[in-house]
Amino acid sequence: MSEDSRNIYFLKDAPVMRALLALGIPMATGLAITAIYNVVNSYFVGHFGTVEDLAALIFGFPVVGVITALAGLFGVGASTLTARLLGEGNTARIPAVTSFAVYASLIFGVGLAVAGIFFVDPLTRLMGAGGATYEPTRWFVTVLFLGAPPWMCMFTLEQLVRAEGYAKQSMYGLLWGVLANLVLDVLLIGVFRMGAAGSGWALMGTNVACIIYYMLFLTAKSKNFSWSLKDFTLSADVLKPVLSVGSSQMVSSLFLVVSALVLNNLAVKYGDAAVASFGVSIRLIMVPQTLCTGICMGSIPLFAYTYGAGNRERLRAALKVAVLLSVGTSAVFSIPVWAFRDWALYLAGGPSIITAGDQVLTALLFSTVFYALVMLLVAWFQACGKGVAAVVLTASVGVFFFVTVFAGDTLFGFTGLTWAFPVTQMGACALGVALFWASGRTRIRQREKA
Repeated sequence: MSEDSRNIYFLKDAPVMRALLALGIPMATGLAITAIYNVVNSYFVGHFGTVEDLAALIFGFPVVGVITALAGLFGVGASTLTARLLGEGNTARIPAVTSFAVYASLIFGVGLAVAGIFFVDPLTRLMGAGGATYEPTRWFVTVLFLGAPPWMCMFTLEQLVRAEGYAKQSMYGLLWGVLANLVLDVLLIGVFRMGAAGSGWALMGTNVACIIYYMLFLTAKSKNFSWSLKDFTLSADVLKPVLSVGSSQMVSSLFLVVSALVLNNLAVKYGDAAVASFGVSIRLIMVPQTLCTGICMGSIPLFAYTYGAGNRERLRAALKVAVLLSVGTSAVFSIPVWAFRDWALYLAGGPSIITAGDQVLTALLFSTVFYALVMLLVAWFQACGKGVAAVVLTASVGVFFFVTVFAGDTLFGFTGLTWAFPVTQMGACALGVALFWASGRTRIRQREKA
């Protein structure tokens, strides 16, 4: 079986467990290694920089969220539409979808970079940075904005690779990026002592390296991918399905941005070590969370292809297995992180954050199982083209967080601030299950425009 026919085999005919493992494990592996890099990145910044550099990473998180939000608008929307069109056998529409996604991500990336750099000073203050943390945060944010175009383009290309079932190739691109990132971290942070700004430059170089890999692969292997301007279109049959599904990803990321802004401004009164403990703890839970996210993201092409093909029996089986894998993976891999949390906090951030970080990390790990279910339900709604349900669920995470974080901080101080995370995920999980039933569960609408 050729590589091209094998990737369609996993989407169309392979046993569901085998298909999900084939699609999910490479994605989970790539994301987990990326998460491990983030921990290593914290190590370099924490040990070769200052606590202010480390705090700058968490202060700058809202910018990461904005860039990811716009990238998801085009990448997730275009990839799910591509997979559904493959399931329908309607491949003639795919070149227009991919061309639109590539150029839209670049254009919006340039616009974001220009606007972000112009307003970098008020944005830095808005994110909560001040005093000794102001300059490291300002430089980090500036470099992040400069890297927005390649970041958004890379994310879009990676999504398009996975849309056609090329899970391993998606992973190879991420691994290539991690290798480039580690080399650049050693050089820029370890040798040249550029601190948080060095982390931003390393990230930009990584995204450029990934773009080269994904473009070479797609142009050589995909029969449907196009980046020709001749295929670029703003027609409704491309814009509507891409933006309706992609908007849920954008809403999710934007709420993360606002949540991070709120968290930064509430946590800063507890000191720089408290802010840094959130940043390091979030990076540590990325290991179990990204394993779960990989399973959920790996399931999207299978859900979308099967939904487009109208195969309800296979769709139901895929959902059941995906629940088992995502929840089980999240629970199993959270246990060792919690068991060795003090050692992990010391390694990732240094001795100054262990006390505050212990409480933060425990609360975040408690939320991982509920996070897994929420992520899977969002993936389900996106894959099946149920944009409204996806937007409502992703928006609810932000709404629940605002309520719980302000109430928790007011009533219980720093403890309430940390435990707002699991309470948020539990509420969103309950709403997600209700939306799943209300939107028809696994029923497939009669042949519709993807």
